[in-house]
Amino acid sequence: MSYQPTMFIFGLGFTGTILSRMLVDNGWRVRGTKRGGIRPESGINMLPPSVEVFDFAADAPIANPDLAFDGVTHVLSTIAVIGGTDPVLAAHGATLKTIKASRDLWAGYVSATSVYTESKGGWVTENSPTDAISKRGQWRRQAEMDWQDQLGAEVFRAAGIYGAGRSAFQSLLSGKARIIRKSGHLFNRIHVVDLARIIMAAMEQPQLQRVLNCADGNPSEAGEVIRKAAAMLGMNAPDPVEFADADMSPMARSFYATARCVDSSQLKSALGLDLLYPDYHTGLAATLAEEQRLGLIKDIAT
Repeated sequence: MSYQPTMFIFGLGFTGTILSRMLVDNGWRVRGTKRGGIRPESGINMLPPSVEVFDFAADAPIANPDLAFDGVTHVLSTIAVIGGTDPVLAAHGATLKTIKASRDLWAGYVSATSVYTESKGGWVTENSPTDAISKRGQWRRQAEMDWQDQLGAEVFRAAGIYGAGRSAFQSLLSGKARIIRKSGHLFNRIHVVDLARIIMAAMEQPQLQRVLNCADGNPSEAGEVIRKAAAMLGMNAPDPVEFADADMSPMARSFYATARCVDSSQLKSALGLDLLYPDYHTGLAATLAEEQRLGLIKDIAT
């Protein structure tokens, strides 16, 4: 019988779904978790039929971990820290450590660029300080270290993830798009397809505890993207609101508390990978075409 790698993805959400499709297309066996164990049968989050889905939540560990992890060769978490605790390691860390001790097990953890120390708009690399201002960033950094220490995990520090179904177009069409004006506030993005490609490339060239920035090469203000997307839809962009006057949740406000430009050149040097969407212009164009194909955008004003 030929070898078939088996991936277990904690969190078959936006990124996990795209990755699962790519893995199945490349001959992998894929399992993963969704809250309630409910498999989306249609729409943007539809999983390949072969993907096995298990129920998991912070307060509901996998009921039959022996079945879930049987033969697993790779494990990845896309699940955020909850209240300072990584729910995956809290529930199943000991079991995963036992599996790793008995056989080769690749582990990966999808983190965020919020772990970096405030750089006042300067560039950060994988070696930049990680003393985050926000609690979420501090929790993320601790989770990174826990995954590295316990499972030798590779860490993928993702910038703002976007793609079909999670885009500036959908924000505009739903009336939720806002332009918050804060001079000099730049940030990077990463198209979900490129993030999945990065993870796959890392698994093909594994390195224990490696950290990779997953970001495009075009940091820019959020308002630029909204205005570009609005023009592509033939819509008017919303009027900007000054940061000081904006009514925002604490989570949203924390996003604007820091500014950085993320250097992701290691993707090329370490993995030999070129991004399909190295800036928001190419990413938006691909996203618009995909959302039209999926029927998420039916008509565009001219």
